Amino acid sequence: MPLTTYDFGWRDAAETVTNRFVLRNTGTADLHLRSIQTSCGCTRAEPASRVIAPGAETILEVHLALRGLQGQQRKTVSVLSNDPKTPNLTLWIQGEARAAVCLEPSAFSFGRLPPDTPPATAMIRLGGYLTTATITNAVSDNPAFPVSLGADGRSLLLAPPTLSTPGAHRATITVTLSCADRAPLSLPVYAWMEDLLRIHPPVLTYRANQKTAALAPRTVIVKRGTAPQFQITAVRVEGASGEASFETRPDGTVHVQVPAIGTNTVTPGAALVIVTNLPERPEWRVPIRVQK
Repeated sequence: MPLTTYDFGWRDAAETVTNRFVLRNTGTADLHLRSIQTSCGCTRAEPASRVIAPGAETILEVHLALRGLQGQQRKTVSVLSNDPKTPNLTLWIQGEARAAVCLEPSAFSFGRLPPDTPPATAMIRLGGYLTTATITNAVSDNPAFPVSLGADGRSLLLAPPTLSTPGAHRATITVTLSCADRAPLSLPVYAWMEDLLRIHPPVLTYRANQKTAALAPRTVIVKRGTAPQFQITAVRVEGASGEASFETRPDGTVHVQVPAIGTNTVTPGAALVIVTNLPERPEWRVPIRVQK
């Protein structure tokens, strides 16, 4: 019975682990290795020979690239052959990938920012087995996401972002380390600033149907965002044929019904226009697009 599991203990997450499995033919006929399959793209396996004579053996060299991996790993290699007893032999390569230095967590999201109460300052810690490493500098490529160094030299402090426009916002924090041989680390940071209203979908995208002359009716749902309250006073379709209507539901949401639209009537800049009682932004446009 061949050794089917190789445990490499722990290795640096930048390494590639290699093991040589021995495959032996104990039968009386040639053993044909029909296929070698791995459980992920980070694992490669190739036998020295795909035909093994009776009583002979071959080496199956397996390489596991740990770059980008972190923590416990367990990968498989399936050897498919004409062996009547074990037509699918499973080999295992397992162990732990440890980064010399890393950020924990490796990315951070403030999520949806509430309009009145800013989120707390977030702490990002320096991890990895190289415990002597410290952070010497951290720079954000977006001034809306300020960052500072923790007093312990092994942490970052992410202050709540100062966002001025609704929607998704992001930044990348570049972290310089005290180890000259280690490249800077990057920390992606995200946040979402709520708008006065939530409109779904934000864009009406249709696929042109060559068999019919009209696009199917659609529903756009409008919900309260940061606005204390709102009312829709009118809806209309611009740049395309058809008339829209709306209905306010008991839960306060508004369902806007967009009619079937003639495919040949949609012009550049076409949109569903939603008119509200919000003085800050009385009109909201939902673009209408047709994909050929």
